[in-house]
Amino acid sequence: MAQEATRVVEALNLLTVLAAPRLYERWCTQAPAEELRTVLQSRMAALAAFCEKAWGSPDAERFRSAAPKVRALAESLAAAPTGHLTATGWNVHALECLDALGVQAPSGGWEAFEGLRPSGD
Repeated sequence: MAQEATRVVEALNLLTVLAAPRLYERWCTQAPAEELRTVLQSRMAALAAFCEKAWGSPDAERFRSAAPKVRALAESLAAAPTGHLTATGWNVHALECLDALGVQAPSGGWEAFEGLRPSGD
């Protein structure tokens, strides 16, 4: 259960990175493209699975209703050519997923987003 929660948090963080073009561009330089694509695809697949089976919390319905959008992004990532990290629409898919999940755009919008601040700041 803790491992699933960690993967969901990682997936949500990656969605915010994918939604912010400058952050995503930087993220894409951190490791070989195939490795990063695998991480993206696996995290989005894990998030889609979590959303599809969500229950028992006030947010469960929101997660379930977001599942098709998250699944579509995961499938798009899985279908990308080997070593490919950019596709028309991934940014738009990420924005749609975040919106469906109830994650509001940061002040200044996703274009200006520089990442989450460490807690305690």
